[in-house]
Amino acid sequence: MCEFTVILEESGEKKKIAENVVKARRKEGIVVLTNASGSLSKVEGATIEVVDTLMQELVLKKA
Repeated sequence: MCEFTVILEESGEKKKIAENVVKARRKEGIVVLTNASGSLSKVEGATIEVVDTLMQELVLKKA
C-alpha cells in the first residue's frame, strides 16, 4: 500500500503536516486526509497540487 507524507505550502514555506496518509479528498473547500490507522485530519482552504507516488509525497497549497 502507498502511504504519503503530506506537505503544506503556505506563504512560500513548506511544512510537513501528516504522515502515513492513504486517502485524500477535497470536499466543500476542505481537504480531508485519512491515515493508515483511520484517523482524519482536515485542512481548510487548501488545494491538492502534487501527488508523487515515487517520493510518496502529497503536496497541498494554501493561497
